[in-house]
Amino acid sequence: MGIGPDPVGVRGVKPRALLVVLLLRAGRRVSLDAIQEALWDGEPPRSAVANIRTHASALRTALCAGAASGAASRAGALAGGDGGYTLHAEPGDCDHLRFLESSAAGRAALLAGDAARATRLLGPALGLWDGDRAAVGVPRLGPLAGALDHLDEERMRAVEDLAEAHLWVGEPRAALRDLTGLLASAPLRSRSWALRMRAHHRIGELGGVSESYRAACAVFRDELGIAPGGELRSLYAELTGALPRSA
Repeated sequence: MGIGPDPVGVRGVKPRALLVVLLLRAGRRVSLDAIQEALWDGEPPRSAVANIRTHASALRTALCAGAASGAASRAGALAGGDGGYTLHAEPGDCDHLRFLESSAAGRAALLAGDAARATRLLGPALGLWDGDRAAVGVPRLGPLAGALDHLDEERMRAVEDLAEAHLWVGEPRAALRDLTGLLASAPLRSRSWALRMRAHHRIGELGGVSESYRAACAVFRDELGIAPGGELRSLYAELTGALPRSA
């Protein structure tokens, strides 16, 4: 894909959407019906198939140009036929596959108690992202919606995993840096608030623990009309030695 900027210079919303839907199923044929669902919201125009062919031709040209200029280590071969298209690309040339592999390995290392290895894997995995959303600018229609939402969720889990790993290796300030952007864009993640509270506690900032808990309470109240789960309340009591006031 890029998870971030398009590495082969494809321009236009629909050509980029075509690239993304093919990359998400690299090596497998994607039917014309699935492509239409990804490119048009609702009933596609009568010219849809002709338009897809035009976009595919432009994509094939861009892939070849990207390989010639060194923008891609290996040009994906775009093949048509059997009522669809197949993009043949090596897993190492697909940022989303590299990210998923490295983040899964980092999570496994964290669960195994090897936080240092987890940081070495999760940091570069997250470095493949440019921003906090996959395929920025591509509408999430049809088969793209669930697939790109899944990548976004995996990124957020990886950020939390990295923050936890930083806590385990004695780097609570790094954990706070990890969590700042995540909580700004996804403020209803209880695990992120818990990690932020633990990071402040490790630094010795009890005021930061209390501020984080109050902020979590305010967000949950304003967004959902409820208090955070009992886990956060129990953690607050554990870290501060006192039950929080009702928020």
